[in-house]
Amino acid sequence: MFIYRWRHLALLLGDIALFYFSLALALTVRRWGLPPLEFFNLHAVAFSYFIPAWVCVFYVIGFYDLRRISKLVSLINSALLAFAVNFAAATVFFYTFSPKWEITPKTHLLLTLVFLHVFAMLYRNAWVKFLLAKLLSQRVAFLGEDPLIGAIKRDLARNPHLGFTVVPLPELSARRMDQGRLWLPRGGAGREFSARVDLLVVDSEEAEKNPFQENAYLSAAAIEGVPVLTHLDFYEDIYGKIPPEHAAKPGWLFGNVLRRNNGFYAPAKRGFDILSAGLGLLVMAPFLAATWLALKIFDGWDKPVFFIQKRVGYMGRRFIIWKFRTMVPGADKAGPLYQASSGDKRITSIGGFLRLIRFDEVPQLWNVLKGDMSLIGPRPEWTREVKILERSVPHYHLRHFVKPGMTGWAQINFRATASALDSVEKLHYDLYYVKNMTLALDIGILLRTIRRVFQRDSSFSPERRAEA
Repeated sequence: MFIYRWRHLALLLGDIALFYFSLALALTVRRWGLPPLEFFNLHAVAFSYFIPAWVCVFYVIGFYDLRRISKLVSLINSALLAFAVNFAAATVFFYTFSPKWEITPKTHLLLTLVFLHVFAMLYRNAWVKFLLAKLLSQRVAFLGEDPLIGAIKRDLARNPHLGFTVVPLPELSARRMDQGRLWLPRGGAGREFSARVDLLVVDSEEAEKNPFQENAYLSAAAIEGVPVLTHLDFYEDIYGKIPPEHAAKPGWLFGNVLRRNNGFYAPAKRGFDILSAGLGLLVMAPFLAATWLALKIFDGWDKPVFFIQKRVGYMGRRFIIWKFRTMVPGADKAGPLYQASSGDKRITSIGGFLRLIRFDEVPQLWNVLKGDMSLIGPRPEWTREVKILERSVPHYHLRHFVKPGMTGWAQINFRATASALDSVEKLHYDLYYVKNMTLALDIGILLRTIRRVFQRDSSFSPERRAEA
């Protein structure tokens, strides 16, 4: 989809421009005057090698997430975290390779990164408050009165920083062509339409009830070059999720799941899973052994170290999942959909720490290596929980069309589920992954998982869950 791509591209290009401006400013401040062009070029060439690294850091912390950067406190916290990570990484990078460029940045490096992160924060604040919300806001009109369209309209009105202004459909008079059934706007109606609407969002099913009106508006949009999207595509692009009630329709299943040609993707993903899981277990072996010993010492030698449970995987197949035990034995007697809180007495002393750093999940690499799971996919749920959710959540079984994963699109976009309502919300995100899974999306999920490890569930506000 295209409606957000230009925004992200503009932010990225702005960041790159700010990077070189920050470098020039740092050299000017350090030398108390404009630096010679040759001196600037020498630093620019060396510093440019680090651009991909700090762009990745910006992406991981959410600097390209329009909802996240709309809140000033979150923006400041993200900028401070990005500066710390980028400064540490740049220091290691430059002091490892600096002999090749005959420079040792030191103060220049520090000043450049300080200026860059300050300007990047101010740039986003201005981008959200003025550019997107006012100057660059796209006028979007909706054709249809689907309940989902009503929810989208309300959410866009509450969040102007998303860059969309809802406008009413212009009134069009249309005439029927003698040689066909295509309806075209009269006179200057088409030009009036393009002057008032930048994007037309259509409920295709609702529009079929009034085909003459649909033809008039679609014709006006086509003639004037106004982009047209279905309301489901617009919803998907804005929120990164899919309504389950729409995804269960046969057309969606045939077009996005059952007839999917995985081609190179499936074997490439499996190869990446095997390589990553094998390497991960090898590298983590000392830490896994230390955790095993710590659990024995602090929780008792007679207590089990691992928590094993039957989960539901690909196409409904059952498998045994492996995790480090973080609760007292028998804690699962509380039943499905019971979410442990921070003060839950069932959590052991060392278990709370393992949960905090998510290290209790690492033994699942064994499940990935065996093929029960993938690194990326929907969270595998307890068999008892699935039985409940399949009865109460419409079309919950659709998430089983792909292998479950240690992390996934739903896991990085929503908190741990504690109710059937939460499961419905999370299913929206799982279905987005089922439809759009690619290597590029998998890489993006892996990068954002780094942030999710340190992100509390409480940070997912009702706004983040989105009514739409």
